[in-house]
Amino acid sequence: MNKKITLAGAAEVDITPHAGTLLAGSLKPRVSIGVEDPLYVKAISIESNGEKLVYVIFDLIALDRATAEKGIMMASEETGIPPDCIVWAASHTHTGPYTGGLFLDENFLDRNWLETIPEKMAQCIIKADRSKKPVRFSRLRNFHYGLGHNRRILFKDGRVINTWLLTNAPEQIQSIGSAGPVDPEIGIFCFDDLDGNILAVMFNFALHTNTNFGPKFSADYPGVVAARLRERFGPEVITLFMPGACGDINSTGPRYREVGNALAEKIIESIEKRKPQNDFLKIATKKSELIVPRRDFTVDQTERIRNSGWSIESQQVFFEELEALKKDGKTEDCTVIQAWCIGDTGFVSFPGELFVEWGLKIKKESPFPFTYPVEVGGDYLGYLITEEAWKQVGYEALIARSARPSPQGVKLMYEKAMEMLNQIYNN
Repeated sequence: MNKKITLAGAAEVDITPHAGTLLAGSLKPRVSIGVEDPLYVKAISIESNGEKLVYVIFDLIALDRATAEKGIMMASEETGIPPDCIVWAASHTHTGPYTGGLFLDENFLDRNWLETIPEKMAQCIIKADRSKKPVRFSRLRNFHYGLGHNRRILFKDGRVINTWLLTNAPEQIQSIGSAGPVDPEIGIFCFDDLDGNILAVMFNFALHTNTNFGPKFSADYPGVVAARLRERFGPEVITLFMPGACGDINSTGPRYREVGNALAEKIIESIEKRKPQNDFLKIATKKSELIVPRRDFTVDQTERIRNSGWSIESQQVFFEELEALKKDGKTEDCTVIQAWCIGDTGFVSFPGELFVEWGLKIKKESPFPFTYPVEVGGDYLGYLITEEAWKQVGYEALIARSARPSPQGVKLMYEKAMEMLNQIYNN
């Protein structure tokens, strides 16, 4: 086979649970009453110049590393793709099932459903790999400025209140604007077969996938984008979301169909101007384990919880979370950082909800001409905040199973990510 040819194939497998399964994404469970749009695991398998890369995305709020590793090993044994060449992330949809203990007793988890995920992940990877064909590649980019806002509002006394809790903000203290920036860039990556038919589109955008929040299963706005691209470019197109650094970025108000349609219009606009390249792509992957210190739960958190803006009832959830972590007694987590490149674009995934400030810093300091951070990838440790956010408090800076890493731990993740990006770039 001519090594100058780049091959790619994509696939998707339905992972939607049955109606009645509890929905994750809030402090209390909601009972699902049906399906608004299906949940999938999707994969793209790329081979170029003897190197291989598989990217997998789950329409789930999160996924633990152990569950995904089972699927990776099953797929690797069947395809021969090295496990380190298979990277994955979760879309973080808030209208999907529980995948672990987040805020609540793990009895809310449907374990029978969860046990099917590794095999379905493997099936998807195998299907994508077996469908590979010669492709041409386009890296594209667009912007949308009106969809997201930084959901942390700063007050004159230095505290932060999240936007959905502002009715509980102190009336005697003035607000002084958003506590951080947004990232309006849409990264777009298109794979055409040699006849000009689109096989797959990958896109990166920094906006929380909590724009639906209804009572039915939904992939949220990425699902709407996928449907729109199929309407425009054909029913075989597989669209794979790459969640950007949006730990502190929420929708400005439009719900998920409006958000998805708005993004789709920008993506379609860019794709229609594409000029696919015939040259083979440089691809490379790297994974590294890292020990990350947790937030200090030995220091009294009462004042931080009381000042966060949550109701008295909701505050109790965080006191219970604190006790659960104290009982667990762990002071650190072993996790994984994933990095890879496709052509002149670098990617690095973090095991949690990465604040946009970190994402922009990575874009600025990466050696690649283009770099896109991917959150909730490879594992899930919760909110990945900055040192400034820890001082300001707010929801993401409390201590819970969904908010474990210390700011120092996140800095270690950033340093490891930059080291890996430089290694891939220099090699």
